[in-house]
Amino acid sequence: MTQSKTAIEKLLEGTHRKDRESPKLSVEGAYSFPHCPKHLKGEHRKIWGEVNKAMTQYKLITLADKPLLEQYCFLLAKLRGDSDGFTASLHAQLRGLASDLCLTPESRAKAKLEQKDPDQLMIDKYGL
Repeated sequence: MTQSKTAIEKLLEGTHRKDRESPKLSVEGAYSFPHCPKHLKGEHRKIWGEVNKAMTQYKLITLADKPLLEQYCFLLAKLRGDSDGFTASLHAQLRGLASDLCLTPESRAKAKLEQKDPDQLMIDKYGL
């Protein structure tokens, strides 16, 4: 016997039926950018907010990426604060983290992000 799908799985697959599921669920509520950890302060917290603002539209960074994003914030804050003491090794680490988090145009292109046409969204939603 197969296990039934969760309501969010049904929403994402397009098999959600309003007459059978909770009306409180929506596809938009399925994604949430990770909250900034309490121990990040000042410049680190500012960088987290900048990444949040820039990347929420792509819905790529999840809770599983939180440790990588923390490291990215620490390294970028160090670069902004002391660029003379920022070694080539730290630059490589920062670039690698940015790539892993899809923060670079090249890595986002490889992620094959789909930008749907608004008309196509209406067709998909209403079958017109």
